[in-house]
Amino acid sequence: MERCVLNLNYCADIDCIDSFIPRDCLVVTIIDAKIAEIYGKYFPTPQIRVVASENNKSLQSVESISLQLLEMGVDRSSFLLAVGGGVISDLVGFIGSIYMRGIKFAYVPTTLLAQVDAAVGGKTAVNLSGFKNILGVVNQPAFTLICPEFLNSLPKNEMLAGLSEMLKTFIIADRDNYFNFLGEVRSRQLEAKILWPFIKKCSSIKASIVEQDPFDNGVRKLLNLGHTFAHALEKITQLHHGEAVSIGIILASKLSVKLSLLQSDEELTIESDFKDLGLPVASPVKLSSLTDVMLKDKKKTGGNLDLILIESIGKAIIYSINVKDLEGLLNDLS
Repeated sequence: MERCVLNLNYCADIDCIDSFIPRDCLVVTIIDAKIAEIYGKYFPTPQIRVVASENNKSLQSVESISLQLLEMGVDRSSFLLAVGGGVISDLVGFIGSIYMRGIKFAYVPTTLLAQVDAAVGGKTAVNLSGFKNILGVVNQPAFTLICPEFLNSLPKNEMLAGLSEMLKTFIIADRDNYFNFLGEVRSRQLEAKILWPFIKKCSSIKASIVEQDPFDNGVRKLLNLGHTFAHALEKITQLHHGEAVSIGIILASKLSVKLSLLQSDEELTIESDFKDLGLPVASPVKLSSLTDVMLKDKKKTGGNLDLILIESIGKAIIYSINVKDLEGLLNDLS
């Protein structure tokens, strides 16, 4: 199995970001428009400002930004710096992978969700007619630079979105830190200094998994816990990604109990913990309405759909389900 090494860096002070920016080539920063208003001054390079929305994670945006890069003189020796959340890293990584058949790029994630998940691992993609991440490649950035200072300007809903991905990582790989993390965030405000050691732990867990399986052929699939449900929910509702992942994890835990993989008390613990943090746990739509969308998910192969299910907090497995059985299995989960 092919392996890779991720260049993951941590920077406690935003002022140190400048030392990571290349000096020997043209660098263009593609930045979330809202982030640019607050932190744009820390990136003294030509900038392209992008409204970070799922609607803009599209081939139309790829074309628009690529044309701007051409006008700016960006060539194969140039460097793209993505500054923002998951939409920006997905978009810039995809552009960097195909522009002039590939140029170097790097990520400075500014949301909690991006710092622990979206900007770690090299998955890049755009959406297709509302279907999530259908067009994309796996291509590692030159580096990912994680700085907690950006989190100080995040609204609470963005922080909660990141919490769902952090809990996901601990559920699949680290039981002790699942409970340690809950103990910290239940008793304190969601401040960057409280989250910082857990951000580093989460991102390093994901990096370790990706390094073993960069192209999602084996163990990396575990990182998709809750995501098949989540992508379907995002397609047919107005839920944001973190909210949908939270609900998806709960649905995966309920299905795990139904299939006798997970003890019911563990499922109740997970659901109670998510509720305590203010995360959504119930689907706003009937689960039968998710089936058709789930069957268009990338994790479907032939007549089977690989779901990530839970054996215990700290251990998840890849569980293949026949597509003919999916609708029946979803009954009575909500």
